[in-house]
Parts: sequence; C-alpha cells; structure tokens
Amino acid sequence: MDSQKYLSSMKLECFKAGKGDSFLLSWGENLENSMLIDGGIEGTYRFIKQKITEGVRFKSIIVTHVDYDHIGGIYKLLQDEDVVLDDNLIFYLNTPSLLNAPEVSNLVGISHGVKFEQLLAKRNFIATSLIKENNTDAILSSFGLEIQLLSPKKEVVIKLLEKWTADEIYKKYQLENSSLNGMVKAETADLRLMKEILENPPKPHHWEEDLLNSSSIAFIARFQGSSILFLSDSNPTLISDELQSLGFTKENKLVVDLVKVSHHGSKHNTTQNLLERISCNRYFISTDSSAPYNHPNRETLILINEYGRQSSKIPIIIYTNYPLDLSNLVTVEEQKAQLFIFEYVTELLFPLHDD
Repeated sequence: MDSQKYLSSMKLECFKAGKGDSFLLSWGENLENSMLIDGGIEGTYRFIKQKITEGVRFKSIIVTHVDYDHIGGIYKLLQDEDVVLDDNLIFYLNTPSLLNAPEVSNLVGISHGVKFEQLLAKRNFIATSLIKENNTDAILSSFGLEIQLLSPKKEVVIKLLEKWTADEIYKKYQLENSSLNGMVKAETADLRLMKEILENPPKPHHWEEDLLNSSSIAFIARFQGSSILFLSDSNPTLISDELQSLGFTKENKLVVDLVKVSHHGSKHNTTQNLLERISCNRYFISTDSSAPYNHPNRETLILINEYGRQSSKIPIIIYTNYPLDLSNLVTVEEQKAQLFIFEYVTELLFPLHDD
C-alpha cells in the first residue's frame, strides 16, 4: 500500500502470542494513542517492550480474562523496572484475584502465589472492572476512541468467582501445559465435508461450563468511521444475545471492518446465529495452530464462509499472526470457489483498503 495514498487513523498490531492473544491498538491523527489488549505468553513481552522502546506509551491495558496465554507478557511488563509506565495508565481487568504469578516464570522477584493485583499495587495501579450491567449501553471513550462493551455480564463474573480460585485456575493451566510435552501436530486427515458441517455444526459450550472463557471482555472499538469487533475468547451465545438486545439481527446487522474471531478459531466459539448478526468480510484469527488444539478449526472457517460474508461477490479475508498450514483447513478448490483469501500480517492500517 502506498503510505501517502491513505491517511491512517487507526492501526492494529498483531503480536506473536502462541495459542494466546496480544494486540496493540493505536489511534489518532499521528497514531499517538495506544491500548494494549492482552499480553500473550511470556515470550510475547519482547514485542511489547520493543514498542515501549520505540516510544509507545499505553493509555490503557485490557486483560480480557484470566488466561495465562493472554497475560504472560503483562506479568513481565509489570516486573520490568526499566520500563516507565504512565501514572494515568488504566488497567482493565475484572478478576485480578484469580491470577497468580506463574511458577515456571523467569520473572525475577515474583514467586508463585503472588496475586496479579499485588503486582499492580507495587506499580501504584489498580484494576478497573469492565462489566456489562443489564440494560446499559456500556460505552467508554478514550481520547476519541469509543469502546462499546458486549461482555461479560455481572452474573458471569459472579459465577466465575464462586466456582474458581486462583490456585484452581493455575492448576488447570499447569495440567494443560504438562499435556503438551512431546505433542506434535496431528497428521493431515480427510477434511470434513462442507455439507456435513453446515448440516451438523458444532455446538457451543454452555457458558456455565466454560466460565473462564465466557467471562472474557468483548467489545467494539470505533474511531473515525473504522470499527473492530474484539471477541477475545467469548461465548458465542452470550455475544449473540447481547447483539440481539442492542437491536442487531439478521436484517439489521452490526457493520464492522474487522472481526477478531473468538478463541483462536475454535469450532465451539463461532456460530451461525452470531455470524448472521454481523456484516463483515475481514476476520482475524490469533494462533500458532500448534497441538493439542490445532486452531483454527475447519468448521469455523466453513461457517464464516457460509454466514459471515457481506456479499457473494466480496471475498472473505482471513488475517493471521502466524503463517498457517491450510491443508487441514480448506481445499484449494474451496479457496477458489468460495473466495477465501488468507493473509499473514503483523499490522493492519485503518481505514482498510483492498489495494
């Protein structure tokens, strides 16, 4: 793209975060305002620190939910005494009491069991909740950027605090990590037929059975006519219900420029009901596609292809922060016939353009 041809008012940088998420959203006349959305794994911190070294100063940091693949880099950020953070920096996080410092962390001076809220307090910060109250618009403004909150609802956060403790969440994280040792990506198998997927799509988890992900902060970010739907690892039924309450239906769709697909493209977090309420042809999937989950799932892509396009004449563009092996996802024929385009990117400039 010719940098002189278009004036960018918003930029999304997409860090490598393993099976997690980490984004830097910048906006303004000179992209002078920045928000960090999740911190990925600990190794993601090298990208975060590089941005700080280049002069980026965060106005806010959003930790979407208590998942160690979303917060590893932020633990390292808080521990790095060489990094100066603005006094007015706002940390958005709903349940800091449910996060302990990782036991295997190389964070000097942080022992397992230390709560995230203690680390914040050490740097003179406190966590600010982002919870969707019933019958409220929940719209925030930050230096001209509008944030419209979609989830989580208060009842989800209350249930999370009732059912989980920090130690239990950390044990779950350790168990999942230990199961990864020695695992390799599954060999290419016969792809499930598109017709079969559409006739028998995957079922989403009930939100009470997946509280950690269902408590994700999901929102729409808008600035000067550009908009991004950030779904984190949210539950598709809860998001569909919220969009319905806001008046978005199959006939009156939410129009956005980009959808950050929920839960790294898991087949349990994207549904027909959700996609039919959205008008978009560009989707972002954050994952390294490694075992054991091997996200994204083919089922998610087929649903996006069928229900998530603005028009049959407009191609679906799938952006990723790692190059993907498409052999387990779509056939070459499907890519041609259904107008799928996959692009590995490190950043996106808004307004988005086709050239």
